[in-house]
Amino acid sequence: MTYSDLPLLNALLNITTTILLLIGFYFIRKKQVLHHRQMMISALVVSVGFLTSYLVYHFEVGSVRFAGVGIARTVYFIVLISHSVLAAAVPFLAVITLSRA
Repeated sequence: MTYSDLPLLNALLNITTTILLLIGFYFIRKKQVLHHRQMMISALVVSVGFLTSYLVYHFEVGSVRFAGVGIARTVYFIVLISHSVLAAAVPFLAVITLSRA
């Protein structure tokens, strides 16, 4: 595996996390608390794997410049800024959620 493989790995980890969260939601709706807990912990572990892979990739590759122009560039940066702010808050929110669970 090379650094160029990490974006695909990141996408697969995000898809896996989404599936685990949806299954966890299903279990809690069915009042199956133990299974819900297992899915939530699994989703957290996969998310930590994603974060690790993401940080390794960007530590090695650095920033990747967006080549778009015009309105696409504006939309890209609006989405990027809001995504970055929310992504920075997620680890703190995850710890709070876990401590309350």
